[in-house]
Amino acid sequence: MNIKINNNIPGFMQNEIEQLQLKLSPLLKKNMKYGFFSTVMIGFSIINLFFLLFKNDSLPISKIALGIYALVGAVGFALLKENKHNQREIVKMSQKYMLERIKKSNYLTDARKNNYFKRVNEQPLTAMNVFFEFLAEEQQWKNKSSHSE
Repeated sequence: MNIKINNNIPGFMQNEIEQLQLKLSPLLKKNMKYGFFSTVMIGFSIINLFFLLFKNDSLPISKIALGIYALVGAVGFALLKENKHNQREIVKMSQKYMLERIKKSNYLTDARKNNYFKRVNEQPLTAMNVFFEFLAEEQQWKNKSSHSE
């Protein structure tokens, strides 16, 4: 899965997004497959169970068919649960990448790094925005240091 990169995003941020994508791509692909298959299996199972139990007045209810549809639904729900687990893992991995990248910075002071570190840990939903702020500030310091030399 590719994160859509807007043309307005500077190159240094695009590079970081690409690095993050490389780390997350196997899990993202797996997560997309699980999400798709779980949705299809659950929908298939629910629709068929509904028609078999409530709309099928003329034919006798087959216990084998009920078992198969219930099994398909159970597998679908298991995939959905695995999908949610993978989503949490993706968030953890992306957060870990951001924190390691912040830690590696040679241009910011330890106080600034700790501030970004704390904000990424405390606000996981806005971690990407905080990471972009960090990258912008780091780039400013890089530009200042390259101009002063």
